[in-house]
This record gives sequence, structure tokens and C-alpha cells, in this order.
Amino acid sequence: MKYYVKQKVFTLKDKFFIKDFEQNDIYQVEGKFISISNKLQLQKTDGTEVLNAKKKLFRLFPFYEIFSPEGEVIATIQKKFAFRPKFDVVMGNEELKVEGSFFAHSFGILQDGKTIASIQKKVFSFGDSYEIDIDDERQLELLLFIVIIIDQVIHESEKKSNNF
Repeated sequence: MKYYVKQKVFTLKDKFFIKDFEQNDIYQVEGKFISISNKLQLQKTDGTEVLNAKKKLFRLFPFYEIFSPEGEVIATIQKKFAFRPKFDVVMGNEELKVEGSFFAHSFGILQDGKTIASIQKKVFSFGDSYEIDIDDERQLELLLFIVIIIDQVIHESEKKSNNF
């Protein structure tokens, strides 16, 4: 099933809308304004929290923890050292790999070597925009949230490289 992520532009905090195949809003993601640990929250359209994430500070490579609304860590995401974007995701005893193209315009989320989701960034759009094709919807919310977190990590890396 295909889903679409669109970043809202002209806002003081990070905000994304997630739409279904028929372009209906089904989730939104909000970042906290001026947050050192880059806190993000996945919400239903009525504002109910589904998941939240926080960046761990003082790490060599970006590392995020994803929490349930009750505060339980359900997954972690860590950027790996590579010339193209690579991430490790750990959910309990399951491991996922996220591998991106050199210019970070397409990604695959793999489980046991099999692609369970593919992400295509739209190159010519106002604000970040992604099309996500998810094969196994049992982890739908988590997979959608992973895409947002990866977008955040890539933007942080771009900001750092532009400051040199």
C-alpha cells in the first residue's frame, strides 16, 4: 500500500503530514520547537499520540529511541558510517536495515534481506515529500515514523556539512 509524507513549510517547528493512497490525512508528525534532543511525535489526525522519538545526545553517529505513548522503548535507529545513507533499526529482537541511494532520494527498509518498504523522495517539490510503499502493514506506524526520523538525520547532516 502506498502512503505519502509531505513536510509543512513555513513553520517554526518540524511538521509533516502523512496521507493514504487517496490523499486523506491519516497521521501528522510534529517536532518540538527549539529541542536539543530533536523530539518528534507521531499523532493521529485528532492529536492522539501514537509514537514519539528522542535523539540521544553525545553520540558519534545520530541515535534515536522510539517510545510508545506509555514511555516504553520499542525501537532504536542508528546511522551507520557509510558513503551513502545507512541505518540500523532494532525492534525488540528484530533488526531492520535501511539503505539509501548516494543522493538520499530513494531508500529500502530490509528485514532478513527482503525489502518490506521502499521510499522515494520527490526531487522537485516544495518541502520534503516522499512516497512510501509498504508491503507488510503490521508495523505501519513504526515504518512511517522511521521515514520521518531518517529525513531528520539527513537534514542534520546537511546542515553540519554546510557549516564547514
